[in-house]
Amino acid sequence: VADGRLDNGFAVVRPPGHHAEPGLAGGYCVINNVAVAAAYARAKLGVERVLIVDWDVHHGNGTQSIFINDPNVLYFSVHRHDSGNFFPFLGDLSGPAAVGSGPDGAGHNINVA
Repeated sequence: VADGRLDNGFAVVRPPGHHAEPGLAGGYCVINNVAVAAAYARAKLGVERVLIVDWDVHHGNGTQSIFINDPNVLYFSVHRHDSGNFFPFLGDLSGPAAVGSGPDGAGHNINVA
């Protein structure tokens, strides 16, 4: 896709590392592999926009935290929430009301719980 031979692509990545934040391991995640891949694609391969679909029983708090203000990365998470009383226990920060932040990031974070 990045070199123009394909129009689009899809990658299934395990483990996503979605609990790891910059400088902070969490939930058995040390490196946020999906965030590294998205940042690399944008910085080195000229990719303008990235969609990250996180389908896991747990919310990917690290991935959300990394891209919460970034209008070029749409983070879409489907997870169990239980009013924030399920790991990673973030309350409203991992619920449907968390839609991104700042003038550029708002609307680029979707939580389906």
